[in-house]
Amino acid sequence: MPDFGRPLPEIPPSPLIAVEQLLHSFGHESPVPLHQGRTVFEPAAHPRAWRREEFGIAAHEHAPPAGVPALRRAIAEQVGARRGTPVTPEQVIVTNGATHGVATVLNAVLRPGDEVLVLSPQWLFATGLIRAAGGVPREVPVFLELCQDEEFDFIAAIERAVGPRSRAVYFNNPNNPTGFRLAEPAVAALVELAERHDLWLIADNAYENYDFSPDGFLDTATVGRAAERTFSVHSCSKTYAMPGARVGYLVAPPGCTQVLTKWALHSVYSVATATQFAAFEALAGSADELAERRELAADAWQLVDDALEIPHTAVTGGLYTFLDLRALADPGDFVRRCAEAGVALAPGRAFGEHCAGWARICFTAAGPELVLDAVRRINKTYWEGIREH
Repeated sequence: MPDFGRPLPEIPPSPLIAVEQLLHSFGHESPVPLHQGRTVFEPAAHPRAWRREEFGIAAHEHAPPAGVPALRRAIAEQVGARRGTPVTPEQVIVTNGATHGVATVLNAVLRPGDEVLVLSPQWLFATGLIRAAGGVPREVPVFLELCQDEEFDFIAAIERAVGPRSRAVYFNNPNNPTGFRLAEPAVAALVELAERHDLWLIADNAYENYDFSPDGFLDTATVGRAAERTFSVHSCSKTYAMPGARVGYLVAPPGCTQVLTKWALHSVYSVATATQFAAFEALAGSADELAERRELAADAWQLVDDALEIPHTAVTGGLYTFLDLRALADPGDFVRRCAEAGVALAPGRAFGEHCAGWARICFTAAGPELVLDAVRRINKTYWEGIREH
């Protein structure tokens, strides 16, 4: 059998799959899977008759590599209205989910060996995508520090990490897994840093609909001159509760479309036409429905916050809180013991090299009663570990 060219040994398999295998190994009939980021909401796109006259393409036809024009126009209109500045359809690339969106940007902007500063803890697949694109991830711990110390100078931490091969900064806001939200002054400072060092900004906006702050979601591209260097990545999986459709989009700075379209073409050719139609339908849905989902997610957070007896991060947005397990003798074993109790958590190490003493819980992955029951089991497991320690 011939050898693999690039087996990517530095990129581990998905830790979430390992957690699922662990959970099922204990033979629970009804385990509570709080390890994966998801919601119990119904998809925003409801099955309807195909409207070719409006969508402009039949279901059996393949879409252009950058996306169906009608969908790109709808996205541009919606994003432009939110930003308060025009966004052209040419700036929009429809992607095979946010994962493909981030990968497309990384392949477009990185040269082999270029560094990406990853504001950490981070979405668990970010560093693997950077390595797969030939880049070098450099984790910059900031979010836990910001959670614990209002005076923490996160810009100074990023500044110290900038090197001669630094090419971009990746971050998500609100942050997965901590639930911390960078406010406008902090984002403005980040934009100024990017300008000083001529860095791209890759803004992962997967949780745009779940910003619980009074000001609501902050689009990085609206801050200062950020639009000229910011790739805004969006996901329909979380906002519209349709992860199986595998559709998202990215909004690029002007003049970047051609190179991004090339990478989209030479990765998936184009996103499935049927899923693009589902996204088209979802975008036309009710803003009130999205607001209601945001309120339900905020209620789920309050339920978990009130019930948890384990130190954890305060949440301003997103679907997660990060459990602080550093008081335990073996934080890594805590995930296994919770699985034995029928509850799946995501191990903290998946979100950053410095996060071994933490674990992530998704508070929208099951209904309120199941989540509350799971939290009781998590608390019990934690206190058993404390007594043993």
